[in-house]
Amino acid sequence: MEQGENNFQRLICDCADELRDYWLGYQSAQAVKEIMSLSISQQRMMRKVWRMNMEQPDGVMLKELAEKLSLSCSAVSVMVDTMVKRGILVREASRDDRRKVMIRVSEGGLKFARVYEQFFDDVCKEFASEQSREEMEVFIKILNKLNIFLYNKTEGV
Repeated sequence: MEQGENNFQRLICDCADELRDYWLGYQSAQAVKEIMSLSISQQRMMRKVWRMNMEQPDGVMLKELAEKLSLSCSAVSVMVDTMVKRGILVREASRDDRRKVMIRVSEGGLKFARVYEQFFDDVCKEFASEQSREEMEVFIKILNKLNIFLYNKTEGV
């Protein structure tokens, strides 16, 4: 790996670590306790269900969620069960077809998701306010390229 690529990798990891540390300092002690009690996979699942619920407010099917997370249905089912017991997700029969089980974020999970989203919104606004318009356009273009690259890498996984 060349020096520039090594620095890029280190910078990405450092940014993720600093953002996580900043997030923990941003929250109240109780919120930090709740957040830290979720695994990274559970946090990722909660965010994914929340975003999917924006388009599908009645909930998402387990199989669809598993596909979006690139995990097996059985692994997702276990995680959903755990998060339902903790009051973060709700699992209920579909209104249209009682045989289908739908998953959505609970009221408690929505509270967490909104705080999480507000944190990232605040950080991004603060960061953007310190950059020139041109720098932000380049930064956004590069982030979009990285996101597309990563999305394409996970498509077949």
